[in-house]
Amino acid sequence: MKTGREVPDRDEMTSGVQRIFAQVTRYPLEILDPQASLEEDLGVDSVKLGEVFAVLREQYALPAAIGIPPEQLRTIGTIAAALAEHLGNGNGHGGNGHGGNGHGGNGGPAPAAAPKRSDKHGNGSLEPAAFEAGVRAVFAEVTRYPPEILDPGASLEEDLGVDSVKLGEVFAVLREKYELPATIGIPPEDLKSIGSIAAALRRYLLTSAPAVEEPLPAPEPAAPPPGVAPQSFAALTPQLKPFAGKIALITGSGRGLGRDMALYLAELGATLVVNSFHSRQQGIATAEEIQAAGGEAVHVWGSVANVDHVETLFGEIESRFGGLDFFISSASNGMLARLEDITPEHWEKAFRTNVVGLHQSALRAARLMRRRGGGKIITMSSPAAHGYVDYFGCMGAVKAAVESLTRSLAIELARDNIQVNCVSPGPVYGELLDKWPESRRLVAQWESNTAYGRLCEARDVSHFVAYLLSEPVKLFTGSVLVMDGGISSQGW
Repeated sequence: MKTGREVPDRDEMTSGVQRIFAQVTRYPLEILDPQASLEEDLGVDSVKLGEVFAVLREQYALPAAIGIPPEQLRTIGTIAAALAEHLGNGNGHGGNGHGGNGHGGNGGPAPAAAPKRSDKHGNGSLEPAAFEAGVRAVFAEVTRYPPEILDPGASLEEDLGVDSVKLGEVFAVLREKYELPATIGIPPEDLKSIGSIAAALRRYLLTSAPAVEEPLPAPEPAAPPPGVAPQSFAALTPQLKPFAGKIALITGSGRGLGRDMALYLAELGATLVVNSFHSRQQGIATAEEIQAAGGEAVHVWGSVANVDHVETLFGEIESRFGGLDFFISSASNGMLARLEDITPEHWEKAFRTNVVGLHQSALRAARLMRRRGGGKIITMSSPAAHGYVDYFGCMGAVKAAVESLTRSLAIELARDNIQVNCVSPGPVYGELLDKWPESRRLVAQWESNTAYGRLCEARDVSHFVAYLLSEPVKLFTGSVLVMDGGISSQGW
């Protein structure tokens, strides 16, 4: 053994990695299933994974680059297996494994120093793999992500969370490193991944800069979801801004229905606290879209399933605004599957987010609402709480608990002039519906069972939520309001 230290076996490594994830994420150990998807099931994005790897490197004396393939970064179990193999080969533990061979321990390329543009002819320094490694090293330097996370083929925005602002920082370093001019003229389709950027820069350096340079294009803004017409907030008259001066928190507002509600309430004058967990970059983008259009918004990252995150979220609201007027509980997490495929872990995750998260958030929201003389809380349910819907057996039961909790909150918070109601839309067109098993068959079936031949658009729901939040709606609390186009009346 080269290291002089005992290398943990696979089980010991899994337990050790699991404890570090618990330390960094502050999740209970029992939630951290080694086989769960880090991003989809646990909400561990690339930023948080970078923090985990910083601790792993210190704990196991790992080098800066290890060369773990992207497919082994999906779960705690696969990461532990890769690290066990790495250490078992005599790597790490003080950097004594394969030092100086140009590899990050187990065969993956280490970030290489990129060549200067003046070296581009005749010395082989622009060899594709080496050049891509140099560009990847710059991304690692600027984003502070572990190099092994930076898959050259991954989408910068969707997979790595690198937005246009961060990409601008990267290009500032690339220009200095490769002696590039201020404008290069890379087309937008070549700005989607590290690999495509490296290829475009390499072509540029091999052929020299073009005589006519064009500004580096920014990524095109995301299109609004179906049924949402883009509007200028500044163009709205004061008479159409009934929520001016109101502070609204919408959990789970980085995408889908939560995002549309945030955009619409901002149009009506509310100051938005956008909250997201799994979709961190989308949450940031939602807040930036509101700001760019003349509205007021901030983004606060965190999971309502995590008590520490909830404290941070409401502490931020208190420090910034001193109070809260509206709270919409849109954050949700649950498994779309037949009941035979639902595990105890799936129940735990669904209840922690939808029920426990709602309870803890509502209590903290109420404290801030008391300072404003009252407020309004909206919870979100589903008609599946009252009848069978394909693949929604787990979530139907969880949403039934949400409705019951809504009624109890309504009674206990009434003394503080806080109204609590639940909106229960049927299926809503959008990305969640597209992820539904057998979505094409089921959407056609549901559409045929409505009274109007179509399902809800997100804006349909946003309009209704805004009505419930409006000033004229008083003495209305503890209700579950179904808006599914009549499906519940005719049968699913």
